[in-house]
Amino acid sequence: TKQLKMAGPEAQQEPGFYPRINATMVKEPRYANLIVSIVGKCISNDGSSMMLETGDGQQVRIVHEGAMEPGQQTAYVEIVGCVTEDFVQHFVCRPMGDEFDLETYNEMIMLQNTKYQNITFQDEYITA
Repeated sequence: TKQLKMAGPEAQQEPGFYPRINATMVKEPRYANLIVSIVGKCISNDGSSMMLETGDGQQVRIVHEGAMEPGQQTAYVEIVGCVTEDFVQHFVCRPMGDEFDLETYNEMIMLQNTKYQNITFQDEYITA
């Protein structure tokens, strides 16, 4: 069973397993210093940071070095990065296209972090 311990600076994660969160959740202590996935609409990008609006209607600052790579300039993106006190440090940006249902995605995030938070996947059920 893959397990993810959500805690403070001493947090441990299985490689490749990142909690999916929204902008409001960035401020929750249980995600501090964890690598997360956050999907949203790019509101602004000044070359060193971008503002991302997530499905909960809130915005989060994504800090990155330099401009985003070509092909990643779609309206909606997934950011994989590390949560700090008030922003996410960008590691990877994946384009999600110019149309994406953030409201439905946010509903999935809320279910994943409440009603279905104890569901885990075993290796034998994961296939390529």
